[in-house]
Amino acid sequence: MNPYDDHPPQVSATPRVWLVARTGSTADPTDGPVVRDTRMRTWRPGPDGAYHSTDGWHHATWAELHSRFDLIEVLAA
Repeated sequence: MNPYDDHPPQVSATPRVWLVARTGSTADPTDGPVVRDTRMRTWRPGPDGAYHSTDGWHHATWAELHSRFDLIEVLAA
């Protein structure tokens, strides 16, 4: 937080949701959100540009996730 800014950063209390859609139908998020899919797997963006499941067994691009699963943003606690 900027010490000269008297307004704290705004954090949404409502997670974003992405419903299954064909590739390229909506813009990809630019902030790399952590998301959970319809199978209750949590996906985190990796340094390689792909998303990785927390168990380390699965990886996919944002386009692959978005075209296969409904996704909900996992908000930091």
